[in-house]
Amino acid sequence: MLRFFAPVLLITLTSTVCLASEGDDAANAFAQQYLRSCMHNLPNLEAMRKQLQAFPKLPTEKATLFLTGKPGDAWPVPDKHGTFVLALPEGENFCVLYARRANTEVAIQLFTKLVSKPPAPLTAKLVKNEQTQTAANGPTQTIAYEWSAPDVKRRFQFILSTAPSETAQLQVMASAAIVGD
Repeated sequence: MLRFFAPVLLITLTSTVCLASEGDDAANAFAQQYLRSCMHNLPNLEAMRKQLQAFPKLPTEKATLFLTGKPGDAWPVPDKHGTFVLALPEGENFCVLYARRANTEVAIQLFTKLVSKPPAPLTAKLVKNEQTQTAANGPTQTIAYEWSAPDVKRRFQFILSTAPSETAQLQVMASAAIVGD
């Protein structure tokens, strides 16, 4: 199944996504990093993990927050437009990127542009668009899309969570995963 998805995903990911506006540089940088890391490498996250071994990882005590208590590794992603962290839990087809600060509205627009229209024969399905109120981060929005192909049980799942509050610990989180049988 991954042999089928890998070339199709690569074609999709060769396009660039950018909304030009001065105050939105962090959201644009986040979308580009998400595209280059999680989306592009989703068919083979272990190869990306091997490439990243040459770069300094976050210490275990700091990585735990980004790995939600699971074993794995997290790396700071230096960028002049923001503070990002890339996390790869061990043994899972799951990649997640975090942004401390970014324009959440622009992040939503860019994410939706990236995942709402996959190349044929893949189809995209919006599986979640939910707004909630949390004590820690204020209002949050979670959007999830799945890409699937006819007669294939495994799917690509893309999730974005945003928290626009200036007091939110992290304002943007995007993940990519392979789900299903």
